[in-house]
Formats: sequence, C-alpha cells, structure tokens
Amino acid sequence: MLVTGPFLTLLYLIVQVHAAKQPNILLILADDLGFNDVDWKDQKLHTPVLRSLAFSKHTVQMENSYVNQLCTPTRSALMTGYYPFRLGTQTGVFLHMEPTGVPLMFPFVPENLRALGYKTYMVGKWHLGYCRKELLPSMRGFDYFYGYYGPQTGYFNHSVDAWRKDLHRVVRGLDLFEEKHPGRSVPDFRQNGVYSTNLFTDRTISLLDAHDPADPFFLYLSFQSVHPPLQVPTVYERNCLAFKKGSARRIYCAMLAAMDEAIGRVVTHLKQTGMYDDTIIIFTSDNGGGVEFGASNYPLRGEKDMLWEGGTRTTTFFHAPAYIQEFAVRKEIFHVIDYHATLLGIAGLDLVSYGDGINQWNYIRTGKAHVRRYQFVYNIADHGSAIRDGDFKLILGNVDKKSQFPMDKVRLFRISVDPGENFDIAHHHPNVVKRLRQKLLDLGKFMRRTVRVPTNLWGNPERMNGTFGTGWCA
Repeated sequence: MLVTGPFLTLLYLIVQVHAAKQPNILLILADDLGFNDVDWKDQKLHTPVLRSLAFSKHTVQMENSYVNQLCTPTRSALMTGYYPFRLGTQTGVFLHMEPTGVPLMFPFVPENLRALGYKTYMVGKWHLGYCRKELLPSMRGFDYFYGYYGPQTGYFNHSVDAWRKDLHRVVRGLDLFEEKHPGRSVPDFRQNGVYSTNLFTDRTISLLDAHDPADPFFLYLSFQSVHPPLQVPTVYERNCLAFKKGSARRIYCAMLAAMDEAIGRVVTHLKQTGMYDDTIIIFTSDNGGGVEFGASNYPLRGEKDMLWEGGTRTTTFFHAPAYIQEFAVRKEIFHVIDYHATLLGIAGLDLVSYGDGINQWNYIRTGKAHVRRYQFVYNIADHGSAIRDGDFKLILGNVDKKSQFPMDKVRLFRISVDPGENFDIAHHHPNVVKRLRQKLLDLGKFMRRTVRVPTNLWGNPERMNGTFGTGWCA
C-alpha cells in the first residue's frame, strides 16, 4: 500500500498528541544481521538476551518485516517514512568524503518526536550524510549524538584504516564524534582500543543516567555490529566454539554475542533506574547479512545488497511491558517506511499514515488492523526494481548491480509457499505480471534522481585534523 500526503507540521503534531503518558522508545538497529542469525534460528549462536526479549509475554514478533537491501536506503527510509526512490537514496550507500546527504526537505522522525515532547538521543552509526553541519544528527532532530558518520570504521581504533579515494594514495582518518549542541561536531580521539559495542553501550547507559524520567525519551541505538570488519575481543569466542577457529562465522558469532551482552546491559539498567516498564524496545536490522563475512540468511535466497528476500527480510520484534501482555507473532507485512508513522503513533499521535508509511502500532498491540500493508516496493533503481503485492513478488530487471539481465526481465514468486524464491511462476500468472510491472513503471516516474555524487578530496582527513569531520561542502 502506497500512502502519500503533505508533511506533518509542528502545530499539527502538538495539537493532535494525546494527553496520556508517553512511553519511552528504545530503537535498537543491528547492522548487517542475517535473517538466520539469532540463536532461536541457529542454535550454535549465542543470543540469550535477544531470545529472552523476543519470546517474552510482553513481545510481539513481526514475521514479515522488511527493510531495504543496504544501509543508507534503509536508514533514510526509517528516518523519513519515505521510500528511498523518492529521496534519491535508492542506489548504493553514502561513502566517506562523499558530499551529499538526505535532502533537508524531508523531516526526520526525531524532529517530529521532539515536537511531541520527547528528548531524542542517538548512539552509533549515522550514515545519512555529514559533509556540512545541516546534515548532522544534531541538526536533524537529535538532542545528542555520539557515534560515527560513515559506512564503517575499525571497531577498536574507530578509524577508516585504508580507504582508497584516488589512484595515488590511501586516505586514513578518525570517524568518532560527539554532538552536544546543534551543528557542533567534536572528534573523540580518546577511545583508541575500546571496542565500539562496549563504547556505545557505556555511552547509552550514561545517557539514561542523565535523563530526567519526567520526560519521555527516544533513544536510537544504532550498533556497528555485526558489520565488517570482523573484529571482536577474543573472550566472546567462548560462546562460539561450534564454529571452526578463525572462520568468519566464528568471529561473526562472537561479535553477535558481544552485542547481545551489550543489549542485556542496557535492559538491566532500564530496570535498575525504574524506566523499563515505561519503555518500548524495538529490535531490527538494516538489511540482510553478508555471507562472505560470516552471516546466514537461511532459508532465504540472497544476501545484503540484493533484492532477494535474504537481502531485505529481517528479524524484528516490539517488546512493551506496559502495552503487550501476551506473546504473539504478527503475520501482516511491516516495512521500514512504517516506522516513522508507527513511532508517532506510539508517542500518542492519532494518525493513519505519514509519507509512504502507515501507523501499525494498534495492529502490533492488539492484532486488529484499521489499515494494513498489502503492498510495498523493495526498491526502484536504474539496475532493477521489485514490488510486493499480497503474496506475489515481482522482480523487474536485476536483483543487484552485478547481475546482467535485460532490464525488461521479469520474475514472479509466491512468497508464502516459496520464501526461498526458487520457482519463477511468471508464465502462470500473466495478468499479475502485467499489473505489477505497470505499477513499478508508474511509480518509477516519481523516482528522484540519486543524490549520490563522487567522493571529493576536500573531505580528506589531512585537511580535517585527521578526521572525517564536517564543514567541507556547500
């Protein structure tokens, strides 16, 4: 289902919000987590905290939860409530030294939550643009930010070690910053040797300690884990002895175990500070896992950066002690564009939709849907597109940039009976193919030209005090 409409205004938000007590919201986003990569799916893994949360009587699991195939597209959709093809973020990811960002005309969810009275905090990976201060988290709705701006860094040195940006040299620089004030980005050189999962958890706990419980908070904890590079303190490998020593899967498992432990620390602290009962904890991932780096998306086909289910379907749950009293698995489709509207619904706003997304909070809580998502777009890009309509999934062109199918190549799958996308049934359903192909073509007319541009050495850390800092593009 595609929903369009004008942006919500500050006045509209303030007028419409309910007077009831607003819950805290803790949104935990794992990076590159495979669909199979929790221990209730692969028992060789070690995620006891996530398992405890996921199967609590206060939890609803979203069985058909979808994101985009890559970091920047998913994160931009999550923040704005709009499909990446409408934002210009549909192709690839933002790189270090790339002078671009999500267009400022699209408000981010913390901006709207702040208008509703929330304190807004972010810790971890941003990846939505940083070259000028207007693009920074603290200028897009967050009262506080601590983390990194680009696609990846070292887990221990928080630097990009060998990022080749021209034919002649390698560019190195720190990517770890704190923003206490709007537009003011301060590099943190003091954390060399501190594992990022632990660093981000410590900072999250400090934020909770400093938070005034009289105000509701939105805390976006965007972990670096389990994105490459494969780095982890060796102590966590004790939980992963079922995998071959030195293998990517074993190190990945240990990274996942470290993140699970970190989430446990945050949950424990919420309980100790008396904020747990009033906090809704959401867990999800930004895309499927990369098989080369130890992830598994079994039984789904494909991986990160592909339009197959393995690149776009993720483990997602909502844990809400004050709102959910019976464990349930919801089977309706939930897409990343729905977070913006759903989070505003959690905050007390009575709305059906925002941007392309719909408010699914009532359905999550009660199982009763006033509005349902029957259709969504996996992506629309120059190399290929895909759309879901009920149980049918149509792929037009290629599933990734490496494939070489003609752009008019069409494949059709019925996901409920073929989640592995093994059987192309396009020739059995010509009318469905015709309808969905035309729908993609019609939507493609609204595709915004990509905002991605070539990297620029004006952002070279040699010019920025050894960091990938801001303030070097117009």
